[in-house]
Amino acid sequence: MNKGALIFVIFIGALSFFTPNPGLTLGAIAIAVFLFKLLWRPGEPPILLYCLGFQWLQATILTFYADFQGLHLLDVDNSPAIVKGAWLTLWGLLALAIGVRLGAGANYGLVSRESVEATTSELSVRRLFLASLLAIALAYVLEMSAPFMGGLREPFLKLALLHWVVIYIFVYTVFSQRQGYGHLTLILGIELLIGLIGFFSDFKAILIVFFLAALAAPTALRGLRLRIALALIVFSLALGVVWTSIKIDYREFLNRGTEQQIVLVPVSDRLGKLVELTGELNWDKLSKSTKTLVNRITYIHYFSESTRMVPDSIPYEGGRLWLEAIQNFLVPRLLNPDKPIIDDSVRTAYYIGFEVYGVERGTSISLGYMAESYIDFGPIGMAAPIFLWGMFLGWTHRRLSRSSRFPLFGYACSAVLLSFSASYLEQSNIKALGGTILAFIVLYFVQKILSEKFYLLVAMPGKDLNSG
Repeated sequence: MNKGALIFVIFIGALSFFTPNPGLTLGAIAIAVFLFKLLWRPGEPPILLYCLGFQWLQATILTFYADFQGLHLLDVDNSPAIVKGAWLTLWGLLALAIGVRLGAGANYGLVSRESVEATTSELSVRRLFLASLLAIALAYVLEMSAPFMGGLREPFLKLALLHWVVIYIFVYTVFSQRQGYGHLTLILGIELLIGLIGFFSDFKAILIVFFLAALAAPTALRGLRLRIALALIVFSLALGVVWTSIKIDYREFLNRGTEQQIVLVPVSDRLGKLVELTGELNWDKLSKSTKTLVNRITYIHYFSESTRMVPDSIPYEGGRLWLEAIQNFLVPRLLNPDKPIIDDSVRTAYYIGFEVYGVERGTSISLGYMAESYIDFGPIGMAAPIFLWGMFLGWTHRRLSRSSRFPLFGYACSAVLLSFSASYLEQSNIKALGGTILAFIVLYFVQKILSEKFYLLVAMPGKDLNSG
């Protein structure tokens, strides 16, 4: 950290003492600096920093929002244990970050930079654009086919992640070669449209991929890439506020009031409804939606509520929840097609002492893996499974990044795996563990088998990629 940055951090830290939540605010700032120093790796995509950074945002945004409003944290959340939950989440992030750093090993970007730059210079933007369109179509086919695949449903869905690998490489190549921005804008528009017309509005996925690719180079913190990254952040926040304003009405329109996670109207009607709802927005609705978005991003409430029940009313589980996660992975649906669907809301309701919406209302609310670690081992012992989870995530990044003679393909796989499978506090350990391991297996072997063939298909005519 240079002298100017250090002075800025000290200044911001000093300001925290004048907020309604001085301790938590200072702790949040200190953890942010620690994460950046530990996980920013020049030459690599900032996936490890993003993975921890978004969880840091989920842990701290309510504190900063309370500071902005001039209120104590207790005044913006109805859980009496919210302060305790906030501190425990920061403690968990500290353990996770150390585990990730140890698992990831030394920065490979300094070694792989020459290979990545040489390979990227030989790729055809036009061919990558066509490959991206094909990948989007194939992903749609895989996702539509998955419900009919029985025990193979999850592997089919993980294979669909490969289309994000292709798009990451396309985005990175466009930024590196500084050409093809029109094609890039078209892909962005297609992905945003696909996301917005779906039930869950997965438009954030394409923004994450763009963001990671924009910040992947050693010069990422200045120039065009920095401007693009900042623009993506602003655009994502604005889109998030708009979506928060309309999503309840839009989802009721999609499922025709059945309260299920289904879409019962054609695409043309969905687009019309989006236009209609967006046109009805005003400043008052957007202002209310900003507060709603803050409450949606933060994920410390259910953790806080669980500390009121455990251990006073329910004893620590001694590792039972993590053991269930391991057992669930070891007996996949392929071997047991009748394995019941996991309803996180049932577990959440038990450990917080009151009911929450479940699958019968078209949703599933989890405690999150940090709360589950606390329930298993208490406020100190929770750091152990979180640290081990972090080591595993760091190890997957290292393995994917270094398992091919084309590191760019490996970085793309790691970016997709970790940003989609391990970047959210709300993930239950059952779904996070099984989903991440399965996605890693799929991406690892696809990389080993197909990375060279893929590059041969998207290389410029006459290029053999020997320099890759």
